[in-house]
Amino acid sequence: MKKEAKNKAPRQSVGRVLKNNLRMVIKVARLTPEYFFTMILEGVVWGLINSAYSVFTVKLFDALDMGLPFKDCALIVGVMAAFYLFAYAVDAWYWQYYNPLVKQKLHLKLHSELFKKAHTLDVACYDDPAFYNDFVWAMDESATRSAEIIGDIGKLINRIVAGTTLFTLIFSIDYKVSIVLLINAVLSIFINQFANKVSFEQEKEMKVMWRKRNYINRVYHLADYAKELRISRAHDLIMDEMDENTEEMVKCSRKYGKKYFLLYGLFNSVLGNAIYFGVMLYMFTRLLDGAVLVGAFTASVGMIWRVRWLLSDFVERITKFPKHSLFLEKYYGFLNFEPRTVSGESEVPHFESLELRNVSFAYDFTANPKYEYHEAGHKEQKNESEGTYALKNVSLKLNKGEKIAIVGYNGAGKTTLIKLLLRLYDPTDGEVLFNGVNAKNYKLDDYRAKIGTVFQDFKIYAASIGENVMNGHYREEDRETVESALEASGFGDKLRTLENGIDTTLTREFDDKGTNLSGGEAQKVAIARVFARPYELIIMDEPSSALDPIAEYELNQAISRYAADKTVIFISHRLSTTRMADRIYMFANGSLEEVGSHDELMAKGGKYAEMFDLQAEKYKM
Repeated sequence: MKKEAKNKAPRQSVGRVLKNNLRMVIKVARLTPEYFFTMILEGVVWGLINSAYSVFTVKLFDALDMGLPFKDCALIVGVMAAFYLFAYAVDAWYWQYYNPLVKQKLHLKLHSELFKKAHTLDVACYDDPAFYNDFVWAMDESATRSAEIIGDIGKLINRIVAGTTLFTLIFSIDYKVSIVLLINAVLSIFINQFANKVSFEQEKEMKVMWRKRNYINRVYHLADYAKELRISRAHDLIMDEMDENTEEMVKCSRKYGKKYFLLYGLFNSVLGNAIYFGVMLYMFTRLLDGAVLVGAFTASVGMIWRVRWLLSDFVERITKFPKHSLFLEKYYGFLNFEPRTVSGESEVPHFESLELRNVSFAYDFTANPKYEYHEAGHKEQKNESEGTYALKNVSLKLNKGEKIAIVGYNGAGKTTLIKLLLRLYDPTDGEVLFNGVNAKNYKLDDYRAKIGTVFQDFKIYAASIGENVMNGHYREEDRETVESALEASGFGDKLRTLENGIDTTLTREFDDKGTNLSGGEAQKVAIARVFARPYELIIMDEPSSALDPIAEYELNQAISRYAADKTVIFISHRLSTTRMADRIYMFANGSLEEVGSHDELMAKGGKYAEMFDLQAEKYKM
């Protein structure tokens, strides 16, 4: 019951529906005026064309009833045919050539806007399933939904223009038929409005299921999983997950399918056709009574069918706008979402010191008073209470030119600490100080630009080696810098085997001539990123996790040479780099347990010494 209530479409006022849709119409008109105005023009023109067709039809049957000569009737048919052939030729050019071009332009601009917004989001947003679902929904539907809204407006104009003409002609033949058709349209409005709410609820419920299905699809088409699937039982597990996912989808479709059947099958289709055939029977009796001529009867039959279709389509489209509005609530909520990690106004000075002062942090909502994202873009502050902290009351300081090591077993809080230093998250308690000033006061992008970071879970992009090293576009004058950085990271030997050098594309996802790197080779490319720019502070999160002992030793030597006068933070649970550090911070369970140099901590005989001895023992065996 709770799940159904959660997926139930919220009630909306007419004003809210109009406001949301009008806002998107204005956005589309601003982003791609050529798309907006041609779609509206197309609706108007074809409304007039369909109206002209109706008038032509009536004139033709009038001519037949009056016994006009064949040449006069042929002239009417010829004019109508020539007019329609020209109109269809222009229409084909518009829909097959011009419209797809301007629609792609609209899609590009809308997606660019969403990507730019996503770039500003807190990393914490990706920890919130509700927010992530709406983010995926906005990405999936923004372009198609906006185009659909404009298309619906164009078609509504078409239906109004053509329907008004037909309705007037039918009214002139028999006003009672017009009234019956109008009543049918009003009934359809209420039925379609309810049906669209049902459709929205189904889409919302199915969205999570489709995310799971897309994940399963990725598992089977990404090379990352290919080896594991073939040497383990993971295939059976994934197939069971897919069967379960399919069963959930079937249940959902069955649940909402019953409602659709009642609404569309019984009420809309059956009732609509019953009214149509009833009107036909009524007109036939009028023909038998001599109240209408054969020509008028024949013309009215076609027009009544046409009006019924136009009214049905008009109702279906106009009742889609509340559904559009429900989606747009999520879309605008996403665009209006204000991140908690906001930029300050102060310029960032040259690095002198970085300090964590009494810092605690929790990822979960129970301990971290962060704002939760809601569907309509509203925010609600979570109650602060005791929960699971990734870091607890940590204080440490790093001065210019120092090299420190953050060590500990997996899950000790090492990577979390780095995320706080980079302001990917802000502390739950305490503060991060840059040169003695709270880091929140500085311009965020400039602050992060001071720090070069190699993450443990680094990513390689489907781009050239040069672009991967520079983390963006690189110029020809950067070539020597990139090659030197790759040489320093230990990638030089591999680079010399590549025909296109740093212009070689990494991965073969989009380039058959690209190259796939081993884990160690990819890590060397990632490490080269911090060697390629003049960062004032370097953070290396498990920099040698994918390297063999020799490559690890060579990396340490390169760091000693390259970063001799730089400030460096090493994050590791492998202790081969700690001898290089001026100071070592030993973490356990989110708390800072020990501080000192390698010799001091070994002499102390605490957790660091225990961890070091365990690793050293492996090399002695």
